[in-house]
Amino acid sequence: MTPFKHFNKSSSWQHRIRRGGLYIAVAAVIGGQTACSNDNNGSDWEEVTVQEATKGVVTTLEETEDGKYSIIDEQVVATRTASRIVIRRLNGSVDTMTLNQAKSLVQPVDTVRQTTSQHQSHGMGHVLWWGAMGYMMGRNFSSPVASGVYNRNYAGGTAFRTGSYGADELRRTSVSRTEMRPARGRSGFFGGSRGSSRGSGG
Repeated sequence: MTPFKHFNKSSSWQHRIRRGGLYIAVAAVIGGQTACSNDNNGSDWEEVTVQEATKGVVTTLEETEDGKYSIIDEQVVATRTASRIVIRRLNGSVDTMTLNQAKSLVQPVDTVRQTTSQHQSHGMGHVLWWGAMGYMMGRNFSSPVASGVYNRNYAGGTAFRTGSYGADELRRTSVSRTEMRPARGRSGFFGGSRGSSRGSGG
């Protein structure tokens, strides 16, 4: 006589249901990761328009006290690569810097606008950033030059006038370029670019 085998149908179905639930959970996790990856490849980037100077600037600084400077002259030159910083020291010596050398002098604190009197002088990085030379270093063209970084007592106050004229000339001859950058608020950095250039006017 064949022995009677007892099959527990209830436990068999419960096992299948649990196994099916596990498959669904795994599929949901994989699908969520894929959707997140696709979102990062697209929506985390935004299109922005930036302006770049096509001409250059020669900025002359005068040291007014130890480590403090003001602009005494600023002239537009034909090319970016011709940009220079001329520094007249208190001891009578004269130094010259290229644009790339001068960029290393600008610290984040120097890019913060400060309310100053017209005769107050500042560190070299701050002075360069808020003069017309600042446009060569990445300052936005919508931000005007700061009168406080120019020496109003030099040569009848011509420094601020030439700096303002130079800023207008750089703005007029600049070009606009479209870039793709990480969206603000989603990423803590800026970088990556592609796009085409066009004249901004003038």
